[in-house]
Amino acid sequence: MNYLSVPSVPPRVQMLRLDPTDRIRIGEIHYTNSARFDRGYVLRRVDAPDLTEAFTHQELWLLKGRRDWRHDPLWFAPETARLHLETEAHGLEDLKGKEKPDTIWRWEFCCRIRRLHEAGECGMEAELMLPAIDDVFQELKVLDIALHPKGATKKAKSGSKRGRKNYTGNKVVMVVRERPSPRSVQRWINKLETRGWRPSSLRDGRYRSGSRARRITGDALRLLVAAGDRYATPERPTVRTLQRELKAAIDEHNLTLSEVEKIACPSEEALRRYISGLSKFRVYAGRHGMEKAKLKFAVTTSGVAATRPFERIEIDSWLVDVQSILTLKGIWDVLDENVRKKVARLHLCAAVDVCTKVMVGACPSETPTTAAALKVLRMAVTSKRAYAEAAGATLPWDQHGMFETLHADGGPQFNNAEFIGAVAMLGQSPNFPSGGVPLLRGTIESFFRTIGMQLVAKLPGKTFSNVVDRRGYEDGRACIEADELASLITRWIVDAYHGSPHDGLAGETPHDAWNRNIRLYHIQDGPDRNRLRATFGIPLKRRLGNGGILLMGLRYWCEPLRQHFLDRGDADIDVRLDPEDVSEVSVLINGTWHAASCTREGFEDVTMEAWIQASRDLAAHHRRGAART
Repeated sequence: MNYLSVPSVPPRVQMLRLDPTDRIRIGEIHYTNSARFDRGYVLRRVDAPDLTEAFTHQELWLLKGRRDWRHDPLWFAPETARLHLETEAHGLEDLKGKEKPDTIWRWEFCCRIRRLHEAGECGMEAELMLPAIDDVFQELKVLDIALHPKGATKKAKSGSKRGRKNYTGNKVVMVVRERPSPRSVQRWINKLETRGWRPSSLRDGRYRSGSRARRITGDALRLLVAAGDRYATPERPTVRTLQRELKAAIDEHNLTLSEVEKIACPSEEALRRYISGLSKFRVYAGRHGMEKAKLKFAVTTSGVAATRPFERIEIDSWLVDVQSILTLKGIWDVLDENVRKKVARLHLCAAVDVCTKVMVGACPSETPTTAAALKVLRMAVTSKRAYAEAAGATLPWDQHGMFETLHADGGPQFNNAEFIGAVAMLGQSPNFPSGGVPLLRGTIESFFRTIGMQLVAKLPGKTFSNVVDRRGYEDGRACIEADELASLITRWIVDAYHGSPHDGLAGETPHDAWNRNIRLYHIQDGPDRNRLRATFGIPLKRRLGNGGILLMGLRYWCEPLRQHFLDRGDADIDVRLDPEDVSEVSVLINGTWHAASCTREGFEDVTMEAWIQASRDLAAHHRRGAART
């Protein structure tokens, strides 16, 4: 028994699958070298390899729900260590904006070549690989990931004659990428094989390009540093004044030297760059005094802040034929033309686990959008218990994990750079079976027929996105609005569908099939909260100030953020916000993502939508109170 306190053990848990090279962090302690036994795992501490701790399957399952839990698969594997050494990246989220599209393009190309090779349709030699490269290129060039901007120019600096100024309305010409040569594909695949077959393995060396050698050395550098350090003095000299003093010092130094030995004076821009690299706290304290610096940089905070499950996941979108349903009910013919135009076109995006027939995600929308597809993808790797409880379901909806393969429809909501990139950040590549062949996605197609016959066709009245009066419908039953329909679909999936005998499971219910299979097979847990924010978070840019990062009226702080504020002062920070949890955000500091916590308590698992609505309600209430006053 370990020293960590865990809640009471539930009657059923999912047993995690850990590799001996995984890194597991619980609080501030890192573990690795896991050894599996019948009742659990024995983990070895990284900082003290001679110390081991035992964790039962129940304890690990409960501990993984803590906010300080983090699981890094294969972290200590030789391939992963080489990946970190050669690319300086742990995942796609560590890549810069221009690198990620190129890396995802190479990753998708290599994954398709690999699948063809495993199917025996191509060899790995250059001459044997060439036809497969042509076929894969023809498949990928119609996707968004095959496009990149042509002739993108950097924004010209003020007073600079280089580059072209960007005007509002300027068009960006997109061109299709060139077909890679067999040698390039071989080089990419070799990198993947030696670095653990991860997308970030394909990062090229452009991030290390450019000369890093100092152009200013020797006495010139010494005099430049001396002049720059005088900027942080009570006299508060300007940079131009320091530049004149630096030139005078260089001229005095050159008086006793020959023409060959004389040194050039560094430019004013070089002096400004050195001063900008000084600690903002040190500069302000030197120019205005320590007390004023402490007041300016005071940190504001409120305190411590398909034989096994998920082997194959199928995801697709289905158009609910509202017109046909209303026709069968004898309603469509009595509606006038204006009312017919207002009938909602409902689409349902859903994902199913082929092994257990459990629905791992569903999201209705008016049109098949990428946002709905990403929502379903996130639901597949996270617990959905809150959705079931909100809909009033009896059975739990906590089936989730990391899928091994994902098979999606070739529609635009899935076959785009955003969705493929999200799947790649989870370490997988989506498969797009041939269109027009429903048998290739039979499980999800069967589910859509089931929900069409058992739920949608039996809804009372009609299905609109808004309440619409209908003439000639005497029984006056109310129509179903979009929010109510989403709740009904959730309740039907969790209780009716998961709790009913399934023909594909020999009469077993999907709920019982899931419970039986998770006892036989171990599934890999879904991404932790940091990975979820990196994959599904909303990218933002916020200004770092005395109060930390201000976002939707909430302030966020962390120790790396505080140190960055002391060094750089007010600065723009890249932020990623998880719309399902506003208690933490991810901030990018010096190329590394850190978790910053909300300084106000009680925001754990509060969604962005709930907080925005609560803020609006409070503002309206306060406005009414002010009007009465």
